[in-house]
Amino acid sequence: MTKIIPIKELKIKETAARELPKDIEERVQVYWNELTAKYPGMFNGALYSVINMENDDGIVTLTCEPSDYAHYKYSEIMDLGEYTCRSMYAGCILVSSDKKLFVSLNGVGSEFVGKIQGIGGVMDPSDRFIGGATRKDGSKETNKLSPLVTAFRELEEEVGKEIRDSVTDIGKSYLVTNDNKYGFPFVFCSNLDSKTIQHAFDSFKKETGSNEVDRLISFGKDDMDELERYKSGQDIGVVDLLKIIMGEL
Repeated sequence: MTKIIPIKELKIKETAARELPKDIEERVQVYWNELTAKYPGMFNGALYSVINMENDDGIVTLTCEPSDYAHYKYSEIMDLGEYTCRSMYAGCILVSSDKKLFVSLNGVGSEFVGKIQGIGGVMDPSDRFIGGATRKDGSKETNKLSPLVTAFRELEEEVGKEIRDSVTDIGKSYLVTNDNKYGFPFVFCSNLDSKTIQHAFDSFKKETGSNEVDRLISFGKDDMDELERYKSGQDIGVVDLLKIIMGEL
């Protein structure tokens, strides 16, 4: 079951990586070899795995450890118990100046081709607030893993700098999870209208040849019937999240 939790405060605690038992490590490698033979564009990048989550009325605390994509993909098909990898990712729902909500439709460069999702991806170890946030007592948190940094990085990588630079306001953030994946979508408000966003993305795609995102899809309050059609072709919670955000615009 997918849960969507509005976040009041997010606390991320990092721990050292645990060593996988040798038999699991070997099975992960065999499965990864099979996947890359089928999807040559896949690569085994670093990510974080959630060990524990606590939610105190929107104050969310996650404990995570370093892992990698091969481990996560194997965990999707096998129950590894305490060694299961539960990935962390972040992104955005982009809101145009004329109140259209944009998500991405995965292209042939993605293993999830044809599915809609928020514009985003896996949290990278380098996605950090280097300067740190200020605590209530005035002290600083430094070098903290940040889904907001991930969201901005992914926005630029997937749809281009022009759209990334058009973000003028950050709205609510959410935790979306099915206890296997933990996503942090933000509401990013752009100063561009929907037609300009589409044109900027088309220009980016033409210039870069990127095929991870096939196209951007937008929904307004009059598009609820169309949105329902994507329920069978969505990343976790996207349709319900879009309904929530639409209701708050």
